[in-house]
Amino acid sequence: MSGESRAYEALVTRYQHYVFTIAFNILKSREEAEEAAQDAFLKAFKMLRTYQGKARFSTWLYTIAYRAAIDLGRKKKRRYEAIDGDESHLQIEDTVSVSPIESVNKKDLQYHLDKAITKLKPQDATIVTLFYLHERTVKEISAITGLTITNVKTKLFRIRENLKVILQKELHKEIQEWL
Repeated sequence: MSGESRAYEALVTRYQHYVFTIAFNILKSREEAEEAAQDAFLKAFKMLRTYQGKARFSTWLYTIAYRAAIDLGRKKKRRYEAIDGDESHLQIEDTVSVSPIESVNKKDLQYHLDKAITKLKPQDATIVTLFYLHERTVKEISAITGLTITNVKTKLFRIRENLKVILQKELHKEIQEWL
């Protein structure tokens, strides 16, 4: 295996989940997200020499992934719809010792968060996922999406409010079903 092949493999191995998640949040299709992720990795590898270190490498790569997904979505010119069974999850902090009840509650909360995120606009789902799941800063999200820092902050505030409304409706329905 050549040095370039090993370098490419290391790049993909380290960032594949993050790049796929960004693409999936935009495209809402596993197959298209995989295609966009592959395109992003190929573009990044070809453009590696142009990386100047002004931003974190992951931010540079996520920007490429974000744009690859947007470009593919435009090419496909299709309406984005959420599908069940996605593998993109907003993660909840794990505790050292979890009782069975806490474990069930955590999985239930995870399910409702994931479901709520699929109801967001693709860009909003990407922003909230980058901020909470991938722990990107507002500045990094701004660089990735091309939005201003103020716009990202405003969107995060509105997204949280939107998620709150979605979760309240969803959980209200669930509570009513139990009664």
